[in-house]
Amino acid sequence: MTITKNIPDKAPSAFERLWQRLEKRLPRRGFFLLAAVIVLLSALASTDLSRSERLLVAGEVADQDVTADRAFLFEDTAATRAKQQQAAKMQPLVLNLLTAPAEELRAQVQQILLEINRAEDAESREALRLQLSQTLGEELAPSAMSALSEGNVQAAISKTLLPQAENLLSKGVLPEMRMALPYQGGVIIRNMLTHEERHLPDPQNLPDLKSLEVLLSQNIRQSNLSGQARRAVTLLFSCLLRPSLVPNYEITAGRALAAEQAVAPVVYRVLRGEIIVRQGDAVSPEQQLKMQILLRKKSDRFNGSRFLGLMTCGLLLSAGLLFSPSGKPASPMDDRDHIFLAGLVVLFSLMAKGFAFLGVQLAASSPTFIPESLAYAVPVAGAAALSSLVFSTRRYLVTGLLISFFCATMAQGGIGLFLFYFLSCMWSTWLTGRTHTRQDVVWSILPLTAGLFAMWLGATFLQGGAHTRYLSEAISVAGGAVFSMLLTFALAPVVEMVFSYTTRFRLMELLNLEQPLLRDLMLNAPGTYHHSLIVSNMVEAGAKAVGAHSLLCKVAALYHDIGKITKAGYFIENQTTEDNPHNRLAPSMSALILISHAKLGTELAQQHRLGREVTDIITQHHGTSLIQYFYQKALQITDAVPPKIEDFCYPGPKPQSREAALVMLADIVEASSRSLSDPSPNRLRQHVDSIIKTIHAAGQLDDSELTFRDLSTLAESFHRVLRGIFHHRVAYPGGTDKNNPEKSGPEKAGPDKAGSDKNGADKPAGAVKPPPKPLDPERANPAITLPWPPAMPQ
Repeated sequence: MTITKNIPDKAPSAFERLWQRLEKRLPRRGFFLLAAVIVLLSALASTDLSRSERLLVAGEVADQDVTADRAFLFEDTAATRAKQQQAAKMQPLVLNLLTAPAEELRAQVQQILLEINRAEDAESREALRLQLSQTLGEELAPSAMSALSEGNVQAAISKTLLPQAENLLSKGVLPEMRMALPYQGGVIIRNMLTHEERHLPDPQNLPDLKSLEVLLSQNIRQSNLSGQARRAVTLLFSCLLRPSLVPNYEITAGRALAAEQAVAPVVYRVLRGEIIVRQGDAVSPEQQLKMQILLRKKSDRFNGSRFLGLMTCGLLLSAGLLFSPSGKPASPMDDRDHIFLAGLVVLFSLMAKGFAFLGVQLAASSPTFIPESLAYAVPVAGAAALSSLVFSTRRYLVTGLLISFFCATMAQGGIGLFLFYFLSCMWSTWLTGRTHTRQDVVWSILPLTAGLFAMWLGATFLQGGAHTRYLSEAISVAGGAVFSMLLTFALAPVVEMVFSYTTRFRLMELLNLEQPLLRDLMLNAPGTYHHSLIVSNMVEAGAKAVGAHSLLCKVAALYHDIGKITKAGYFIENQTTEDNPHNRLAPSMSALILISHAKLGTELAQQHRLGREVTDIITQHHGTSLIQYFYQKALQITDAVPPKIEDFCYPGPKPQSREAALVMLADIVEASSRSLSDPSPNRLRQHVDSIIKTIHAAGQLDDSELTFRDLSTLAESFHRVLRGIFHHRVAYPGGTDKNNPEKSGPEKAGPDKAGSDKNGADKPAGAVKPPPKPLDPERANPAITLPWPPAMPQ
């Protein structure tokens, strides 16, 4: 067995391989369109588009309800100032407690009594009387001097009255009681020696000079002193007493100022949807202040910091589209995908903005309606369902995050609403991934609604759990579920038509045998149709085994050879007579006819709108393989100039996805297995392994991202399907064919249909079988007709 090897091309350098790998992951033009959309949506979400309202002043009657369209805080400056003044009034008066008044009183009384006792003659007493009158500031009578010189009087002063006065002075005596009455917080007695402070809430418990004099005069009257002596002692103490408490207004003012500064401002919280003033009511000063704050916030229509934050977060989320969340190889998104995603984000973000605006209008006309309730009716689940019909599950995370993020910001929602949107996307994606028909989508409304209600309850509990809008929100959630399903039905055909996407529903429709292309294939090329059915079963089993898109593989396998419809008689599986048209054609023309079926299939697929994915697989299912049989035949009949190898190669490209590679492998394995003379399970297994290894060695799978594990799994799946097709049968009793004894007994595989022996040479004219037909590369011996990449001359 001889296999012609190709001349390998020049291997790319390490830098070229690195650049090719990076080029696949670099952002495409469509990504920059998506980035521009994110910037515009961030600007829109940061701009207040609500209409301006006029200010209603205090005392004016409101002609309509004024409702807050956002939650905000505002400070009541008048109330804050009143609270600060109250705090200042409650600051106690600081009084300095002095020890000097008590000490000076004792010293002066003792000094006066000592000088009185020293004056023995009348002249000295008279001089002392005049001096004391001057010191006391009041005329002291000679009789008073005589009374003060008495021993019982001096004893009463020293032992009773003076200690009593000292005791009261040490505790604190005010100059006047009225100086402490304005301070509602009482007084603070501050000891100047120890710096200890004592707070007295009621300053009326403190004596002042007047009350102290009254107390001493009462004690003097209760004594056994004579009337003249009582008057003299009372005069003495009334003239010498001084207050021991002195107000410290500086410290008091400082503490009052600190108390004012420590007072928290009076802040009121206005909730979104709260009615500030009702129609027909007179506006109060507080309501006027609320409307002033509301209008002042509305005057700042563009929030720059919010715009920067939304833009940054949105661009970071969209950067996830450049990576594969699952860690498995993923084909990069093209411009069409980015444009579709940008349109999806714009559509549902504007829808959320419209729902928010509608909620504000409804709240203005109905006082019982809360604008936040309508946010739960945004059909974010429908957006996720549409994206799951187009993208693989590796992209649903970023798509759901982007849509949920911008819808929540447009609706002015918090973390609870964002989580409701995101979990709705995940749940809808999971449900849509398990639907196979449009009827399944209709029935999925029940689990979708139940899941949305569970997520709504979680978001409600997250936000506090207690509010008065349960009924309106429940209606919005149910409406959002129905709206999501209707949008999925309405937009899915539009997405298929505008972006040439092949959704799951479209693939299920293409499986219908009433499709025009399948009917033409069945009637005009029945052999090719039968071959396509077997290949479709093989690729479906293989795709499920390796985790590829099994439905796409099955549909593409059914249509991969539709290009043979126009020239069905030139392909061996459709020939029912011994007249082979290739016998009358040159090898180059025969190769051109075979090669053209891939191009014709692509044109038919585009004409019948099979979708880009199916069309790409039809174009790539032969890669750049070489039609070896006709190339060898051309070499044998050409003596002078050898034929160009590129004239006998499919134009390609090589399979660019795992699905295209699966169709190529199954197509070649099924076709070449027909040449096995004895398709036993072991021979089938060796044959499948040999085919797959040879195709991989030829480089046809380099761009498909299939791994060695995938190839091993595919070989097992293909072998299992082929083993069921080539099973042995028992002989029917009396079933011997006299004209063809070889068909008696168990069915045996005949010689190679293409008319070649194991080495690929034509059989002699005297063979038992009819004259050989030219080989079809899909029916010939795999050792000769396996696909090879073109070996271009250097």
